[in-house]
Amino acid sequence: MASEITYEELATLIKVRAGVQVTVDALADPGCMFLDLGVDSLGVLGVLSDLENRYGVSIDSTELLGRPVAEFLQTVNSTVKAGA
Repeated sequence: MASEITYEELATLIKVRAGVQVTVDALADPGCMFLDLGVDSLGVLGVLSDLENRYGVSIDSTELLGRPVAEFLQTVNSTVKAGA
């Protein structure tokens, strides 16, 4: 199992869990916010739930909601790597 979530994987999760099609380029934009992409907080929580189940970690959503996508992915990847 991969220890780092990619932008490609995140795009797939957003499509499945939030029903929003996004591009990898849009996600990789440093200032991009989920709301800019049409993904609301429930969509983000759905993505987090999938990631928690897949990697067996607990991710504090209060730290991630309202943050840019790049920060979200960095925090999630750090948590997954730490196995927290």
